[in-house]
Amino acid sequence: MTRKKTQPQILRDSEGAPAFAVLPHAEYERLVRLAEDAEDLRAARAALEEDFRADLIPAAIVHRIAAGENPVRVWREDRGLKAVALARAAGISPAYLSEIETGKKDGTFRTMTAIAACLGVSLDDLAPALSDEERLAREYTQRINRVRAQIRLIEQLVTGRTDFSTGAVRRAAEALAADAEVLLQEDASLEDWLRAVIQGTDQIRRLVDQAEGDIIETAESARRTLEDVVALETFRAPPKPEELTALPPRVSAAE
Repeated sequence: MTRKKTQPQILRDSEGAPAFAVLPHAEYERLVRLAEDAEDLRAARAALEEDFRADLIPAAIVHRIAAGENPVRVWREDRGLKAVALARAAGISPAYLSEIETGKKDGTFRTMTAIAACLGVSLDDLAPALSDEERLAREYTQRINRVRAQIRLIEQLVTGRTDFSTGAVRRAAEALAADAEVLLQEDASLEDWLRAVIQGTDQIRRLVDQAEGDIIETAESARRTLEDVVALETFRAPPKPEELTALPPRVSAAE
């Protein structure tokens, strides 16, 4: 249910053009809260989109880094930068940059942050190529973190101070259910948590359907019921810390 907005009082200048908009203080505070909630949602969505960054990296760069070339050099050459120009922009000497690119020295966090900013990439993009085992472990952890981020997004959509949108809740629940199903097939050790998540998303979608079909009188009443669902400990509980770094058990070809 969308809250009716308070119309501001418009103050005009000497020529009759709008100069100021005067709002009741309560309405001003509401707009500030909406802006804060919008920023929280933006951050949550950014976290979800992080998993797709690899898809945006040109294949040539991926292949070169996977073959063992230094990521700084690969990205620098892709950007068409001379080593001297990158070193100057990052505030380091060309000799220091050369040592980083040849693997003789590891750049400090501040140095690598500066280089990443100059190249327009993330620090992760400048990390050396991972072994197959390390890559699998990182991808596994990213999938778990993606599910956790989606849970936080649904909580924000349901319990946040923004205007309630049943469509946004449904889309988020469907995405969460799909990812939870994939992760469940990969690692049965997370079954209790993921089953609770999947059941929660099913209930959320049913309630949203009821709200939109006027079975529940208003969307606000659906929201209050949804708050009970997302507050369940079994729905919100993340995996144990040791499960975030452990690889799922391998399945042999015979199985």
